[in-house]
Amino acid sequence: MRRTGRAVVVVGVMVVLVAGADLGLSYSRSSSVRQQQTSLSQQLALYQSQGLPAAQAKQLRVQLDQVASIRWWSPTFLISNLSLRLTQIRQTAGRDWEQSLIDARGQARTYLASYQKFYSGNSAWLAGSNTKQEQAWSAKLTSATTPGSLESLVSQIQLSLAQARAQVRAAQAKAAASVTIAAAPGGLLQQAAQLEAIARSDNLSPLEVPQDAAALRQALAAGQPASSQTAALRAQLTALRADIGLNDQLVSQSLAVMDLVDQAAAEQTPQSSAYLASYQSSQTALTAAQTAAQLVAVQKTLNSLQQETQASLSSDRCGHTTISGKSILISLSLQEMVFYDNGCAVRATPVTTGRHLLRTPTGTYHIFDKQSPYVFISPWPPGSPFWYPTSPVNWVMEFDQGGYYIHDAPWEPTSVYGPGSQNGPDASHGCVQTPGSVMAWVYGWTPMGTTVVVVN
Repeated sequence: MRRTGRAVVVVGVMVVLVAGADLGLSYSRSSSVRQQQTSLSQQLALYQSQGLPAAQAKQLRVQLDQVASIRWWSPTFLISNLSLRLTQIRQTAGRDWEQSLIDARGQARTYLASYQKFYSGNSAWLAGSNTKQEQAWSAKLTSATTPGSLESLVSQIQLSLAQARAQVRAAQAKAAASVTIAAAPGGLLQQAAQLEAIARSDNLSPLEVPQDAAALRQALAAGQPASSQTAALRAQLTALRADIGLNDQLVSQSLAVMDLVDQAAAEQTPQSSAYLASYQSSQTALTAAQTAAQLVAVQKTLNSLQQETQASLSSDRCGHTTISGKSILISLSLQEMVFYDNGCAVRATPVTTGRHLLRTPTGTYHIFDKQSPYVFISPWPPGSPFWYPTSPVNWVMEFDQGGYYIHDAPWEPTSVYGPGSQNGPDASHGCVQTPGSVMAWVYGWTPMGTTVVVVN
């Protein structure tokens, strides 16, 4: 009996010694693992600061946190090869980084090609040369080593493209408005060249203007009477100017109809899907329209759609499934914000949300801070692709930790808000930019604690 007891004691001591040895080894390994974790955490932070998409960085961070949550004394630590798991996370991060760089470079190439095509096709309406600017962009595209620097380049190109388009549009509108259909043949020929260029830029048929202008030039060159040719060209220029004016009117009307259709979609009113489809169809038809008859057909569609959507919004104003009291719905895909009070839509507006690498987060939040006025100071240093100059605004309402605000943006033109603006040069760094006229109202309308729902 004594020998048996002695054996049990020996076995017990051996178990303790083995367990102690395992714990000692585990503790020793934990120091190396912690160093790997710290190094990898710093690497992920660097990647994200230099342009790794937030969604990918978040997923990698979750995996890292899972490893960090395993304590050195736990059985899981003893049986798991955490160093291998950390190495795998690091390799995944490296692959994500390389793919982000490839994607960002491809996007930059696409935008640069679009800018070059637009500039070459509209050089007559644009002042100065863009050769040096394009060369500088091409050099940056080649030398860029981070997705963030390429994102910054894309923003520069987008801004320049938007400015170029506005310049062309303004020059064309000024030229078209100045055309009074001159009486003298020489003036008619000059105006013919202007209106024909505008028509081709808008994808409109130039009618018989080129042929009639050629006939007038031929008659003048031959020293022949040109009264009939002059009258024919004058009639064609009058018709063409009317087509250009109608096209401009429809472009403006389309923006107003888009706001209504997006509001209906955000509120999920009956037939809202049909309204969206009809609007998209009208835009396709407007882009393709070349004749007065085709433009008039688009006008009828837009008029009908505008009336139907407005009527639907009016009749379906209340009865929406929302929380009691006031709430705000933001749709990222529609770039639309709707304000509700006890299930009734009070107001809506197009907005501009976060850009490609800094998207506005989705989820349910509450307004927890309001300030007026407010000054935004970039948390990114100069040289960062996300840096922005100090920007004063009139009203801010913070809805998520980390500096996510609903605020006005005096630097953004009212016409820019809405679908696509989240990918344009005025896109935010995650906030919800709102037209000033709406923000002046909503700041007073919104009490602290108001629910904010952000959906894709």
